[in-house]
Amino acid sequence: MVLNFFKFFLIFTCLLVITSPTNSEVIWGPSIERSGGEYIFETGNKYPNLSGIRGGSRISFPRTFTLFGIQGIYTKDRWEINGKLKTTGWNQKSGEARDEDFFLGAVSTENSTNIATREWSYRDSATVYSGSRNFADGKGKSTVVENRIELFGRYYFQDANPDYWKEGSGFFLSTGARYSYFKYLFYDVNQYIETTPVFYAPIGLGLSYSNDLWEVFYGGGYRYSKNNLYFDFSFMPSIGRIKTRDFHVQRSINFFSENYGFGWSSKIEIGYQFNPTWLSYFRLNHRRFFSEGRFTSQGGLTVADLTSNLVSGFKSHINIKDFSIEIGVLNKIEWNNGIDKTEKQESETKEKIETNETN
Repeated sequence: MVLNFFKFFLIFTCLLVITSPTNSEVIWGPSIERSGGEYIFETGNKYPNLSGIRGGSRISFPRTFTLFGIQGIYTKDRWEINGKLKTTGWNQKSGEARDEDFFLGAVSTENSTNIATREWSYRDSATVYSGSRNFADGKGKSTVVENRIELFGRYYFQDANPDYWKEGSGFFLSTGARYSYFKYLFYDVNQYIETTPVFYAPIGLGLSYSNDLWEVFYGGGYRYSKNNLYFDFSFMPSIGRIKTRDFHVQRSINFFSENYGFGWSSKIEIGYQFNPTWLSYFRLNHRRFFSEGRFTSQGGLTVADLTSNLVSGFKSHINIKDFSIEIGVLNKIEWNNGIDKTEKQESETKEKIETNETN
């Protein structure tokens, strides 16, 4: 997966270099990003199902990891195209994860709508069910590996300029898409189950949880550049689709889900220009994604698990809240310097030939 991302990025960069005319710019640079936040999968029913149970399940993973990235930017007139590749590179420890099973009562609440487009309301919590009582609870360690690839475009207005080294200020419109693949491992789990007698013991590896997330963004922002400093702010609502595979090792059962939802992303960036070709930047990123869908089960060891394979699907909620701090550098490729240097060398060679002929 990582190799495919690198191939795409290299092809994208080479196309920019080959097709770039002299009145456009190509910019590139590496970055490092530290993320935090939470990822929560929930399912449940406040009202009794066919078995008479009112309850649900919740899996929570922390979004704590480091991303290493590289990006290529192509600018021409008022247009900017930005392609990025980011990866953790390996399985990183992400903190304590949790797997809960709970009962719901008459006073329990289900807040499944986070972004209501018709009512113009917004609820920022990543959890859906409250007022529950756990009858099973597992806590343990988690690791995560994540790869992202994204492509965004901007069009600038007023005297704003896509060239980071030119002064100006103004608004811009932006759109783009991002693909993320990430996989969690839940291990060293201590499991509690409300039985008679109560069960509480380590069970080892709990589950693996892989995700494919596509997001499409649309929005805008503002850029201000003066002297050696620039400021950049953007806000972009999004729509997305996420497909997951949740494999519970102890039960030998898979859960496959497909969810759709809305979200938003914001960015605040401050940069400083060291010289005409190099600059550094500091960026704060925020991202929300709230989704609903259905999941199906496959496999299992108990009669209840095997029976669930025959059901067409169960309700699922997958919500993500994360933020990150990013530091990076950008370099503007100077095509003219190379052309001037070649012309200078040709001129010097010509002068030497003419001098020798004269002598």
